[in-house]
This record gives sequence, structure tokens and C-alpha cells, in this order.
Amino acid sequence: MPVVRIHPWSSPLREHADRIRTQIAERAYELAARHGYAPGRELDDWLAAEAQLVWKPEMRLEEHPRELVLKLRLPGVRAEDVRFFVAAERVLLLGEARAESAAEGVRVHGDEFRYGPIFREVWLPQAIDPIRAKARLSDGVLTLVLPKPKTERSTPRPRRASRTTPA
Repeated sequence: MPVVRIHPWSSPLREHADRIRTQIAERAYELAARHGYAPGRELDDWLAAEAQLVWKPEMRLEEHPRELVLKLRLPGVRAEDVRFFVAAERVLLLGEARAESAAEGVRVHGDEFRYGPIFREVWLPQAIDPIRAKARLSDGVLTLVLPKPKTERSTPRPRRASRTTPA
């Protein structure tokens, strides 16, 4: 089961994510221009632009007593082709889904697999401890375990009753 390296939040990362968001915004603006900037279609334009430019993998976010667990579907993507960045309040996935090259003498007659840049930013419902985060890729699902800070766990640890013997 390949382990995915988690990178610290950094300025180059922010710049890369900002460039992707800018490309999406520019494309959404172009789509809005096509229908005369009709009000009420902004979200539709943004989502259409996003779908055209990047692969936004499906995700599931679960809350457990001591951690959040984020799962993203990434079929056919290798661990070395994705990068995860974790901050206390959000997670950012960047990567590339690469096309397989056909063997010599093989003609591909249809290909509906998704290729290209992968971009997904998930805002978390509560702060986590990014230092203790762990990620692994197995069976096309990238699982990220995000421990809650020790002081902010939602359920207190039960205490053992002390045993005393009668005198």
C-alpha cells in the first residue's frame, strides 16, 4: 500500500493553487460572457469551468472521535503523481492523471478515462493537527487521516474507576 508524502503549506504551493483558481475564474468569466452574464448562473459557470480545466476527485469526509478521515477516489493514479498539502483548517490535493501509452501495434478505439491536472481543496469543519496527518493510496482511494488536536477532541477519554479494597 503506497504511502503518499504530505508536504508542508508553503508560498509556492499557494501560488500554484492561486494560478489554478485564476484559470478557473477566467474560464467561468468566458462562459458567463457566452450567455450575456445572466444573473444567477455564476455557480454553474464556475463548476463548468472547473470541470473543463481540472479533475476534481470525488471525496468523503468522516468525523471520528479522535480524527477526521478524508477519502478521495483516484482510480488509476499512482502515489508519486499526487501531492497533499495539509494545514490546520484545510487540505489541498494537487497532481496529474497520466495517460497510459498503448503498446506497439495496439490501436485504442475508445478512451473515457480522465487525464490531466488534479485539483481539490477541502475546508475542514474543525482544526486538525497537520504534523500528525498520514496518507495512503490503496485500491484507487486516497485516504488521509487527520488527527484532531489533543486539546480539542470532541469526546473525552473515559477514566478508569479506581479499585479500593474494603478495610
